[in-house]
Amino acid sequence: MRKTVLVSVLKTLCDAHLAKDGSEQEATDTLTLGAREWDLCGSHAETFGLYLVDALGAPEGAPAEPVPVGEPSPVAAEREAEGVSEDASEPVPVRSVMVAGEVPGYDWESAREAVRNLGYEVVGRADDSTVLLILGEGGDRNGSKLRDASERGIPCMDVRAPGRFKGAVCAGELVGGDPLPEPAKVDRSEMSTRERNRVIRVWARQNGWPNLPVQGRVPMNVRHAFELAHREPVQGKAVAA
Repeated sequence: MRKTVLVSVLKTLCDAHLAKDGSEQEATDTLTLGAREWDLCGSHAETFGLYLVDALGAPEGAPAEPVPVGEPSPVAAEREAEGVSEDASEPVPVRSVMVAGEVPGYDWESAREAVRNLGYEVVGRADDSTVLLILGEGGDRNGSKLRDASERGIPCMDVRAPGRFKGAVCAGELVGGDPLPEPAKVDRSEMSTRERNRVIRVWARQNGWPNLPVQGRVPMNVRHAFELAHREPVQGKAVAA
């Protein structure tokens, strides 16, 4: 009498298939990294092998196995998917613009937003990326920006004439070439309180207080900072910074 005996057969499954979609594909290879091991089918073993060769280089003495034409390596495919080029150069710095004074017809923030919309950054002091000084009403009182422009050879665009700034924004081009004025010497002793506060507000918005209200009392710390910035150096004595 013949008997049938059922013997269970253990089947090793590919860990990559299980992790990806839960499908059961028989494993034929084992990938070992340190104390960890992964069972892989033939296609996944080849894929991860090419990935490691691209990332770490082929082991010394191993035969060279060129990647088949039309099948980019996993590293190259990942870079292409992310839009990263191996030959990508350093990002080009964004060109920046200084604004000195008030732009006629624009409030403080809308004038700067118009400049940013043309692809420029707005900076308080010139740096290597600064390409233009926009000179508005009262801008000749900002000696630091005028000196920066003069020392660095930055062209000036005078927008004190009505419509000059709006025309440049509508044309999509900010072009300098206007004469750069000398910094104005302000005799604050002969100013009225209202005029003096207006000068302080213009200076403050350009030097760290962009949200200063257009009306009301000027804060004490702002007035103090303005006085320190415009204090004349004493001849023959060191002036504290």
